[in-house]
Amino acid sequence: MGKISKQSMKGNDGKARREQIRQRTISVLVVTTFFLLLTLFIGVAPHLAGIRSGNAKRLDALRRLGQTRKVRPSKRREGKEILPLREALSDPNFDAHLKRQAQKVLSGSLNLVDIEFDDDVMEDDYYEGILGIFCDINFSHQKENPPDQPMFRDVVSYSNCNDEYRRIKVDLGEAVELVKEFDMDVANENLSSGPTVLELTGVVFHESRCGSTLAANSMMALNPEKNRVYSESSPPIAAIKACGEDFSQCTVEASANLLKDVVYLMGRSNDPKEEFLFFKFQSITTRTMQSFRKAFPTTPWIFLYREPVQVMMSHLDGFKSTSNALCVKNKNKSSQIYSFVTREGYSMNDLEDEEFCAIHLATLCESALRNIEESNGLGLAVKYSPNLVHDFLNIIFPKHFKVVVDDVGRERVFKVSGTYSKNRGEEEEGAFKSDSETKEKKASNEIRQASKLFLEPSFVALGNSPFNINNMF
Repeated sequence: MGKISKQSMKGNDGKARREQIRQRTISVLVVTTFFLLLTLFIGVAPHLAGIRSGNAKRLDALRRLGQTRKVRPSKRREGKEILPLREALSDPNFDAHLKRQAQKVLSGSLNLVDIEFDDDVMEDDYYEGILGIFCDINFSHQKENPPDQPMFRDVVSYSNCNDEYRRIKVDLGEAVELVKEFDMDVANENLSSGPTVLELTGVVFHESRCGSTLAANSMMALNPEKNRVYSESSPPIAAIKACGEDFSQCTVEASANLLKDVVYLMGRSNDPKEEFLFFKFQSITTRTMQSFRKAFPTTPWIFLYREPVQVMMSHLDGFKSTSNALCVKNKNKSSQIYSFVTREGYSMNDLEDEEFCAIHLATLCESALRNIEESNGLGLAVKYSPNLVHDFLNIIFPKHFKVVVDDVGRERVFKVSGTYSKNRGEEEEGAFKSDSETKEKKASNEIRQASKLFLEPSFVALGNSPFNINNMF
């Protein structure tokens, strides 16, 4: 084997040392870099968490809801398909489709369309046994053409929400607890992806057959993008009437508590353009409107009424048997009608159908008058006239409901006011004509006498009220 010179050995040894130094330096740099990155990550991790997407936060909020504030447990009802919201949101093994449905309730994607009472208990600050029915409501056509869908039932039908397979039932009390908690999370975390909770802007009560549908259409047409309008929807009337018209089944406070929750759920919008919430209630709710006033003591409202003979003709004309008219057929179910009859010195067997119709309408007007006088300006009496649309545009919207009326909105309202909604928008625009004169001419002596005896006193009192629109503005 040949010899290796000292010089070559020295050179090889120096090269090896340099390689060792290089490797050692790289190792030190790698370790140092690792620790620097680890320290940096630990320092900024909380800030990274703070800028997660709104959707991620929202999902976290949904997951958290299963372990939050407790509510009294709902009764399990055999044979009834009720979605347990809290369980659906908290159980990782819960059916995926039903879990998504529960999340849609919380996000405002599903809307409250009805409520049912099932072995219910109602106290002043608590209720149980009340079910909420939710469905995905499509408001688009109502916004585009209000006369074509003048009632909430038309919107429900258009949305295919009469189909049981598209509706889900939940415990209403549990739903309210969870959505309010979710809304609080959205507000506290300043998320833009959560639902908007619309504040109740204005409410219409009415005697019936006196321009209330025009009112609802006008509220929508004024600003379709910003306004959500419920015209005679099912949940509020169920809440307002829950305790009976004499509040013998529970208190005004109990009814008001339920109504507040119902309106809260119906006012949750996943449309970021919506800002204002309006309701037109069914005429019969006027008898128990004190529950509304208890629930919403600062919300402005109006009561629409009409000349006695005209409104009675609208109810009775065209019936072969007047006993089938809406103002007559429920006469034996109303404690207020019975009280009115006995107060006036009659018995239930003494009166004819025309007289019962007048008394039915008088109970509405008397209740409205009492509540108007007690509301000190929040309630406004508005008499039907051919110029009713001008009252809305010039007084009720801008001065009472405090909403802006611009030229574009004014034109839209004038346009829909020319379409007769009871025909679901099928008449030509501008074809609607006031029928007041015709009704007056066709009225029978029985109708005239009944209206003069029983209905005219409250009609005159509404006109003389300091809170009548003609006396206030």
